[in-house]
Amino acid sequence: MLKRTNNILVLGYFGYATNKLDGQTVKTRNVFELLKINCNNLASIDYFDTHQFQKTNLYLFIMIWKILRCNKLVYMPADDNLKYLFPFIYIVCKYKRIDIIFIVIGGWLDDFLKTSKLHANLLSKISVILSESKQLNNNLKHIYNINNAKYFPNFRIQSFIPSFKKNKDSFNIIYMGRINQMKGIDSIFRLAKYIEVRHNSDHAITIDFFGPIEYKEKNYFLEQINKFQFVSYKGIIMPENIYKTLDRYDVLVLPTKYYGEGFPGSILDAYISGIPVIVSNWKWIPEHVEEGKTGYVFDLNREQELYNYVENLYMDRNLLLKMKRYAYEKSKEYSSEIAWNIIRDYLIPK
Repeated sequence: MLKRTNNILVLGYFGYATNKLDGQTVKTRNVFELLKINCNNLASIDYFDTHQFQKTNLYLFIMIWKILRCNKLVYMPADDNLKYLFPFIYIVCKYKRIDIIFIVIGGWLDDFLKTSKLHANLLSKISVILSESKQLNNNLKHIYNINNAKYFPNFRIQSFIPSFKKNKDSFNIIYMGRINQMKGIDSIFRLAKYIEVRHNSDHAITIDFFGPIEYKEKNYFLEQINKFQFVSYKGIIMPENIYKTLDRYDVLVLPTKYYGEGFPGSILDAYISGIPVIVSNWKWIPEHVEEGKTGYVFDLNREQELYNYVENLYMDRNLLLKMKRYAYEKSKEYSSEIAWNIIRDYLIPK
């Protein structure tokens, strides 16, 4: 039996206390689970949940103590954490010769670095920056001279096989994500109005929303939901039910304009479940969609494109079935095995 040679600390926003489920917490937990599964006897794995800072700043001392005990730090910050804590964390790790593996969540890093040459300089000196976007990696290298950036796909640990249902009498649209207008829910309600005018008589199209409702959006959201008989809010999907829930739908719509968007996990979850996507041409999203195969990308300034793509799939079920199969095949590019093969070189000595 091999001896443990590493102490690995995963530092990020896990959200365990409130069981918060969003792109950040899901990816942070997935990375932690990936390391637990694969490191086995090769390393000891610990974590620190930055959500605890909301209770008291005394947790800062616990964070420091845990960092001092590790020799590999898997760092998964949001922008405030990077802005205020990273320079201090960098100094501690530099002094203690602790390797920093920075896993970027979302697509905000290059915008952040526009106003901070200090952070760009420090990040260029850590072990590696792992980003879920190839275009973001190119920007880091060519704009900020950060040559230690490497592509690291978003991933899921799963073994789901979709049913590829061909619904003859209905067409079911799903939105899955935070209920926030920056995520494009206003565009979906305008889509609903279009559907009501064009297809109200056949009652064949449905739109279901899943996700946590942000407090400031609640009144607007519920008011809009009540305008349409074929539009519903279905609550929050627990992680263990995501794929079998998505499997019942025909297409996922995500008209996001959220500033921190990278590779939204809802797109990957849709692919795994065997359904195509219709998404906005926003930041790094288009690089993850094969046009006409795994989905469609529309311009936010030409929203009619969204309506046309929905109409196209509704009218052509053979095309829809082909795209469902393409979507599932695409999901294999984002497997946990591929992710592990990339990150293991920075964690486990050869």
